[in-house]
Amino acid sequence: MICAGGGALAAGKDCPAPVDINHADVAQLRCLHGIGEKRAAAIVAFREAHGPFPGPASLAAVVGPKMAQRLRARVVVTPISR
Repeated sequence: MICAGGGALAAGKDCPAPVDINHADVAQLRCLHGIGEKRAAAIVAFREAHGPFPGPASLAAVVGPKMAQRLRARVVVTPISR
């Protein structure tokens, strides 16, 4: 899989399919097409500041509605255990 920024990440344990945006780290988020280091870090920071994402559409708060829609098929949201 080719990720944003031109770096290739091998499919497998480092690139889950789909990506759980409530549990993924920066490296896993970078597996999403169009998500580079800065956007991945912004997703993690948003999640830490505001709590877990309630659904895939809420990713739009970080990446914008168009990108969130494009990523919808590759993104899942599972609850965070507390």
